[in-house]
Amino acid sequence: MDYQVLQIQDDQWLSAAEEIDKADWKAAHFLAKKMRNHEFLSWEGVVAAVDNGKIVGFCSFVEKDIIDNVPYTPYIAIVYVDPTYRGKHISQQLVRIAEEQLAKNGFEKVYIATQHQGLYEKSGYQQIDQAPDQFGRDMRILKKSI
Repeated sequence: MDYQVLQIQDDQWLSAAEEIDKADWKAAHFLAKKMRNHEFLSWEGVVAAVDNGKIVGFCSFVEKDIIDNVPYTPYIAIVYVDPTYRGKHISQQLVRIAEEQLAKNGFEKVYIATQHQGLYEKSGYQQIDQAPDQFGRDMRILKKSI
């Protein structure tokens, strides 16, 4: 498994967006659209897990996620692993690499908005808040010092 950090100025940015758009998940389509429309700040990006030239997992590291009116930033968002690759700790690697990228950009804390229980706590995240997202779903807001 190879892990790649992609940012808006990279040559592979648009081809990665097309590959991400193939995932069977609405959030993947949202991410791919944001990538195609160049709706990323210069420090934001995507971490991709690549196996035999195919993107099999990804996450983004961004200023804002899908929860409005909260003071938290930055976020690791849209964490996805292809179902046939799950159970191999790929999501943990994606999140770890995203954390490293955020630390390189001077951030000391990172946030994740999720409905999952226990997944991110294994990596040191703690719930600090709860709020509805843009779709009205109740989301847990987790924080980790990096």
